Amino acid sequence: MGFDPRSWARAPARGAQVTANIDALLAENEALRREVRLLRQQLLRQQAQGSVFRGEVSVERVEAWGQALARHPRWRELRVGASARVGETMVFSGLRGLLEHLSSQWSDPRAQLEEELDRRLPGLGSALRQALRGPQTKARLAIRVAFAMYGVRATEWLSESPLRVVDDLLERVAALEQAACPAPAEDSTDPERAAAFAVLGLRWGASSEAIKRAHRRLVKTHHPDQGGAVDDFRRIHAAYQLLMA
Repeated sequence: MGFDPRSWARAPARGAQVTANIDALLAENEALRREVRLLRQQLLRQQAQGSVFRGEVSVERVEAWGQALARHPRWRELRVGASARVGETMVFSGLRGLLEHLSSQWSDPRAQLEEELDRRLPGLGSALRQALRGPQTKARLAIRVAFAMYGVRATEWLSESPLRVVDDLLERVAALEQAACPAPAEDSTDPERAAAFAVLGLRWGASSEAIKRAHRRLVKTHHPDQGGAVDDFRRIHAAYQLLMA
């Protein structure tokens, strides 16, 4: 049986149908683009309002972190402490002294902890302020200092390695308090190395392994990709190179 060419006239115009499909796809694609732009604008507004990260830092998590920190066998050795000016020198002690010492190394030393955290990761500082409302216990102060030490990675450290956090706090507080005491004779002969130990939060004469551990920890915390200050990162690396030379 042959093909009847007269049937061509009765067939739908295929060109018109293809064109209609393309137009529909282009319209759908443009609608998706508009939706993506809208979602991005909403995300930016939420970040500006400091509400993106409140789910990560809550009153319940702060309570759980405090209980985990208190399980450390040397938890009682941590003191609240303070900072004071002795002559022309600032003397730091305990958790409060460590917090003030850490804040003095920020790009804006006058900034509050929550302001510094919001600068590094919008919303994080605001969430922490909300979660820490109420009586300021030693556990809550320790959590604040942990955020000052680890920055945007503090939630990870507090959740996964709370005992290591207490180890770091004890080590950093001890180094600060030792620096406040008169330096032994061997320290005074090399003030540059003594300052390098202090930058890494270590006591004078700490082992090379302790220097390496402190360097790895601080580099992760203060790396510019993690929101840290470039000057802090360079100072930490320079101290490490000096002590390992």
